[in-house]
Amino acid sequence: MIKIAMRSFAHHRAAAIATGLVTLVGTILVTGMMSLLGTGLAESTVAADRAFLVQFPLIMGGWAVAIVLFAMVSTISVALTGRAGEIAGIRLIGASPRQVQQMLAIETAAISAITALPGLATGYIVGWIVTQSIHSAGLTDAASVFAPGLLLPILGVLIVLATSVLAAWIGSRSLAHRSPVADAPPPPRRRTGRHPGRRRRITAAIMIAAGLASSAAVLAMDPTDVLTTAMTGPGCVLVAVGMCVLAPELVAAANTTLNAFRPAHTTAPSHLAAINLSAAPDRVRPTVTFLTLFVSVAAGTLSMQGIENSVGTANSTAQVLASINYFVVALIAAFMAIALTNNLVASITQRRAEFAVMSLIGSTGAQTQRMLVREIGAATAISTIAGSIGAFVTVLPFAIVKTGNPLQAAAPLPYAVTIVIGIGVTLGVTSLVGRRAIRTA
Repeated sequence: MIKIAMRSFAHHRAAAIATGLVTLVGTILVTGMMSLLGTGLAESTVAADRAFLVQFPLIMGGWAVAIVLFAMVSTISVALTGRAGEIAGIRLIGASPRQVQQMLAIETAAISAITALPGLATGYIVGWIVTQSIHSAGLTDAASVFAPGLLLPILGVLIVLATSVLAAWIGSRSLAHRSPVADAPPPPRRRTGRHPGRRRRITAAIMIAAGLASSAAVLAMDPTDVLTTAMTGPGCVLVAVGMCVLAPELVAAANTTLNAFRPAHTTAPSHLAAINLSAAPDRVRPTVTFLTLFVSVAAGTLSMQGIENSVGTANSTAQVLASINYFVVALIAAFMAIALTNNLVASITQRRAEFAVMSLIGSTGAQTQRMLVREIGAATAISTIAGSIGAFVTVLPFAIVKTGNPLQAAAPLPYAVTIVIGIGVTLGVTSLVGRRAIRTA
């Protein structure tokens, strides 16, 4: 299995690069927080500063690990879709589904190991920058110098490595258990109830309910308590992930809306885009997943910080933490933008055969590209709506406690900035990659 994994790794450089980028940024995020945690636990740190220097990285590190796992499962799943033929061949020569999963886990572990050293070094730099920002803001004593140690940052690398292997195992399970014979009937499924996807929807409902409960807990807290931010942040992440799990339902809602408002005489690209969304919704599901996560987390966190800025004083803890929060949000946003780009590139390049067939039946390159942009445009629209709703309902209790005005949770600037960035990345990558894929097809 190890030899096969290494050969497969060498022949799938694009997928390896996509996985490597996600792993690298994830390693930077996690090791950066672990280095800050090491500073909080160091003997040289002033006792009064320990509580903050331990609580802050634990909260942010937990967010980072959850997002890294979610991003890697989706990225690996999409990348493996283009390797269905190779995996079927491995199955036909006698490999079991478990062996296939082991091979893919070894590949991912090798990629993660390659990114470990640069990720660890950059994570140290990120931790140092955050520590210096805290010092310059006056939140901690000057005697509490940056002292990450070696054990905790390395533990962060090992956490990302374990997360990547787990993501590869989870993301490859469906493909590894698929029949290697194209025309063979699918294996019998266990009965899960009358409605397909019921467990997934129940899981999403539980996550959304837990997130809303976490954010609603601040209604019973003191507005000046730092726990208001600590409870709303994880709530925002839980609601965002719950919305992402409902990506198939969001795609179905977008398709229903398009069909309801589609004019009688529509253009060929619009007609084909509607057909594709109805017949093959899984093509845009990764886009909906990551864009919803990006909009919900980024808009929610920026809204929280905007509310803090509107009510905080120059010497308050919330105001002091503003620059740090913006910096961490920028890192998380960059991570999700990379994951979204990876998924878009993988899903579009896998459709070259479809683009070739469209060319043979008379579709021009411009028409095919407009069809692709309309598909992604529908996915972008439903993602921004769902992500914005998730961010608003999560931040609403925070706004009531801090300002007494629920409309503060709907301040337009955080949503506008996040949506513009999300739309720009999504449609920009779609246009560039789609043009190249259609031309080569």
